[in-house]
Amino acid sequence: MSRKLIIPAGLAIFGILAVVSGLTGGIEKLFIKPEPSKVIIRSKVPAGATFISFMTGQGFSTGTASEILAAAKPVYDFATIIAGREAIFQYDHTGAIFEKLIYKIDTERQLTIWVATSSPDGANLTAQVLEAEEGLVSPPSHAYRQAGLPAAVGWLVEVADIPYEVKISEASGTIETSLYETMVGSGFDQRLALAVAEVFAWQVDFAADIRSGDSFKVIHEDRYLDGEYAMPGRILAAQFINDGETFNGYLFEGPNTKIGYYDEKGKSLQKIFLKSPLQYKYISSGYTGARLNPITKKVSPHRGIDYVANTGTPAVSVGDGTVTQAGWNGYYGLSVTVRHNDTYTTRYGHFSALPKGIRKGAHVKQGQVVGYVGSTGLSTGPHLHYEMHKFGSYVNPFKVEVPPTEDINEQDRSLLEALTASFTL
Repeated sequence: MSRKLIIPAGLAIFGILAVVSGLTGGIEKLFIKPEPSKVIIRSKVPAGATFISFMTGQGFSTGTASEILAAAKPVYDFATIIAGREAIFQYDHTGAIFEKLIYKIDTERQLTIWVATSSPDGANLTAQVLEAEEGLVSPPSHAYRQAGLPAAVGWLVEVADIPYEVKISEASGTIETSLYETMVGSGFDQRLALAVAEVFAWQVDFAADIRSGDSFKVIHEDRYLDGEYAMPGRILAAQFINDGETFNGYLFEGPNTKIGYYDEKGKSLQKIFLKSPLQYKYISSGYTGARLNPITKKVSPHRGIDYVANTGTPAVSVGDGTVTQAGWNGYYGLSVTVRHNDTYTTRYGHFSALPKGIRKGAHVKQGQVVGYVGSTGLSTGPHLHYEMHKFGSYVNPFKVEVPPTEDINEQDRSLLEALTASFTL
């Protein structure tokens, strides 16, 4: 009886070869042939570059760059290529034959384009191409033959999640000056510090409320790519103690509850409005019924909050809403007004500039930049004038009680309790 040796396709990738002798099927040799190393080139998209100019700068012809652009378009439009993003070019061991391009769309997704071959009769791209790609778990979701290319050449295109390796880490500390300075000074990623501030942005004003001796503890993900630290991932659980008051937050999603941060009682940490529209130096004028106007020298009400900050500091909408005014607005100078719902409206004044897309009728999200600090209009220096209106009347943003977003669904309470019990804060 003859015997056969079947070598899985995956083993062939790594050069595992076998010689089978005679009808007895005895294996005479089994040896491993190392695969030559690939040549990897990493390059960042320069400012002002188009996809074509970027690719030609890497040595590709205009024709080939155009073909890749067309192949990718049904999946990702390279017209939106972003300066500073990294692209990875893989070549064979000689560095002469291009094999694939990886472009990081954002921190979560990447686009991969492979050079692919078709069968000799010119049929559609085959799985043989995929077998030659190490680490490819499933076929790309889109495959395209390119018109005008030789029959043996085409492109495989896929958008997929970046394959991070995730590790769970902890960070904790006691604050002397600010959360940011303490965390960065202790060696933690600055992006983690900003993420912690975002989790508790509705409970703590990190520019005004921080006290020496406040403390934090964070259980979070760290993301690694190709064995190297890349960035912090999600915050899974966190605690912040501010002036003796303890705030806990847990990342939770249930069958009946949308993903978000909730406290141990199931209350959403997110409110309709952020505590502050920007990172500022200090408050020069608060909400008051009588203030000596530094320009008119007359006593008059000041129905808003003036945040002193450097020119160009981004200011954000404190909540979701629709822009009802954007542009020059009398003594407000360059300003933006956002209607959040039937109850609340906010106004932001004295901007130096507005971002692209901020215009009347535009929809904005909580935390979206609506302008940059300046000193236009009736102003003595760079600051943001911030107002809140409730049912058309001025209200003090520091004193208004705004409702939270949805709490957890009661049907998911046992799941939340199990989650909180799994963390020690």
